[in-house]
Amino acid sequence: MSILITGAGGFVGGHLLAELGSDAAASSADVLDGEALAAELRELRPAAVIHLAALSSVSASWEGVAEVWRTNALGTVQMLEAVRAEAPKARVIVASSGEVYGRAETIPTPEDAPVAPISPYAASKAAAELAASQAAATGLDVAVVRPFPQVGPGQDERFAIGSWTRQIARLESDGGGTLLVGELSGERDLTDVRDGARAYLLLLEAGAARGAYNLSSGRGIRMGDVLDLLVGLSSVPIEVEQEQARLRPVEIPVLVGDPSKLRAATGWEPEFPLEQTLADALEAARQIEVGVS
Repeated sequence: MSILITGAGGFVGGHLLAELGSDAAASSADVLDGEALAAELRELRPAAVIHLAALSSVSASWEGVAEVWRTNALGTVQMLEAVRAEAPKARVIVASSGEVYGRAETIPTPEDAPVAPISPYAASKAAAELAASQAAATGLDVAVVRPFPQVGPGQDERFAIGSWTRQIARLESDGGGTLLVGELSGERDLTDVRDGARAYLLLLEAGAARGAYNLSSGRGIRMGDVLDLLVGLSSVPIEVEQEQARLRPVEIPVLVGDPSKLRAATGWEPEFPLEQTLADALEAARQIEVGVS
């Protein structure tokens, strides 16, 4: 199977390429360039497309709303129309986000819960889902994955755990110091990015039905407790300080997804315990800091 991956240079995309190996090809086309996407699809003739390309920082989405909508919503439309023109039999998986549920009333949240986004990022992903649903209704084989926060080795500093691991790695080089954080009271459903990559592959192999699938563990953990686990892995004394600039305009208190539908369709279960994920993420950050220094 040839699988084209948009956004393959990102955090999830890199791990997905590693999981798929020689079956995968990284898209080099700008998702806002429909002609380039069509040419790439015409040349490769993929059996499947996994659409990851997006501006994916919730915090940053408040500062560039129009660009987030263009990339995440219009980019999805451009990709789907290119598939319709050049590879109409391809299976398409569109990556959305568990953020689309907003402040859900049902926890863990199932796929049939109302979509009620509260950030520009989540709203743009909800719009991308509408485009995917319309494409599926008119003949394309499209499924939507709603990942809840994915974490692990290689995550960049725009995201909480990516920031914390890099800060800790730098503080270890300095002999200790202060780690700057944002809001810690929120509860999040964290999945190892390597487990997430395996879920995408299983969805392709299982030929799962169209529709939306939560990619989540079904379990939440307070972010302050995650930070405590990471600080406990450090080799130096660390103080924690909340920084106003790291707080989002609006927060979701609890974000936990029900993975029952994904499990039923594919047999997927997360394999990495959170403690291993955090240890691997911190070790990867240490290696990056060694390379920087």
